[in-house]
Amino acid sequence: MNQTIKWMEPWWSLAESELIKAGIQKELGCEIGHLHPLWGLKPAVIAKSDASDDVVVKLCDGRFACVHLTWNGRIDQQPSKFPVSIIFESVESLQTYISEIADRYT
Repeated sequence: MNQTIKWMEPWWSLAESELIKAGIQKELGCEIGHLHPLWGLKPAVIAKSDASDDVVVKLCDGRFACVHLTWNGRIDQQPSKFPVSIIFESVESLQTYISEIADRYT
């Protein structure tokens, strides 16, 4: 399976932006609690959207997720629901999602 992701506006890879990546990763760590679906999956931030507070993370089991950060610096009062996350079983399903968002953005 090809793991290359084609980032299209408004998405961009954080591979070359370590400071931004580190800040987003820290916020993600503050927001994901033990009741959240991503808990224990070690989400690692790989990209972000300029159109929203959405970030793409790679999970330790090889899947991906799009996470809509709340930027409140803590676990939400509804920790199993927020931050809202969509889990993708494959890079292909993530790519489809990215393309759909990009089509709406342009």
